Amino acid sequence: MNKRAWITIIISFILSWSIVIGWSASRSFDSMAMASVDKATGNFKIGEDLYVENCATCHIPIPPSVLPQETWQEILETPTNHYGTKVEGLTGFTQRLMWQYLQNYSRQLLKDEIKPKYMAQSRYFFALHPQINFSSTITINSCIECHSQGQNFDYSYNE
Repeated sequence: MNKRAWITIIISFILSWSIVIGWSASRSFDSMAMASVDKATGNFKIGEDLYVENCATCHIPIPPSVLPQETWQEILETPTNHYGTKVEGLTGFTQRLMWQYLQNYSRQLLKDEIKPKYMAQSRYFFALHPQINFSSTITINSCIECHSQGQNFDYSYNE
């Protein structure tokens, strides 16, 4: 495994445990620093804007880190079969800018990890939601139940 993969794993582990410890200590999501997705900076800002603009027209924009780079790459490479629908208007240039953003802000698969196709298959999704029992099937739009501003890329918890 390369150095970048190890760094990604370590950062993901630290972030996950920070969330668990913060949640356990406070028992209140209001005190957590989970308010919004890491905002892109520099050259990645255009890719983030295009991602939100293109994806949020049909569903909430998923934080890039929820799915690994390999899943994002597959999604961007096959816009004519996006979970059974065809995404219109994506040009090669737009796809490239979105890919640069998603590649930088997502994560890599762990060794022997099965590539998740959906959020409900993502280990990282569950690491961000410790001790939460989901009452219904997890879908891309069910996030709105707890995160009413998810459409705006703000995943603050609603009580």
